[in-house]
Amino acid sequence: MHTLPIDIHTHQLPALPGEAIICCLPDTFHPQENSWYSVGIHPWQLDNYAWKEAAFKVHFESLIHHPQVIAIGEAGLDKLASTSLPQQIEALRYQAIVAETIAKPLILHLVKATTELLALKKELSPRVPWIIHGFRGKLQLALELVRHGLYLSFGANYQEEAMKQIPTNRLLLETDESNVPIADLYKKAALLRNITDKELMETVSTNIQRIFFEH
Repeated sequence: MHTLPIDIHTHQLPALPGEAIICCLPDTFHPQENSWYSVGIHPWQLDNYAWKEAAFKVHFESLIHHPQVIAIGEAGLDKLASTSLPQQIEALRYQAIVAETIAKPLILHLVKATTELLALKKELSPRVPWIIHGFRGKLQLALELVRHGLYLSFGANYQEEAMKQIPTNRLLLETDESNVPIADLYKKAALLRNITDKELMETVSTNIQRIFFEH
């Protein structure tokens, strides 16, 4: 398996095996040859899993040790979800500690809970990368998150000023649930950043290599 993913978060099978990291819940992870995956418990799905039970943790931790699983997530915090925020924080803390233990990066879903996320990051002081997927916030928030050591992944919709000014070494791209081809997202982002598609692809590929494969 030699294909380096250029799309770090999708819920669909990519056209080219290995081109994307496919996001799965614990019960939807059925690995196919030459593909990359992340596995985690989304904050909207916490009520569907007995994530506090020892038996579930044994099962979950066996899944994420699979060699095709190169990240944990998406996990995260969402103040619009039905599960209480303290429960979400507890579940995220568990997944973040697991990610740290097995040295795989953490892909995060974040909605209206930046303060709580940064508090948890300060508490845990993780060495593995934390990546906020589908970032749509303004430039000021982008720069604050980068200052705290987070990576930001941009999908089909985002604030253009944030895309233009985020530091190169913190930038990732994804399709998420969009049907827009990843190549088109690279073209749009390259145009905004006033560089060529090739230059952007090389930059993001370097980030992906460092984040997901050098540990």
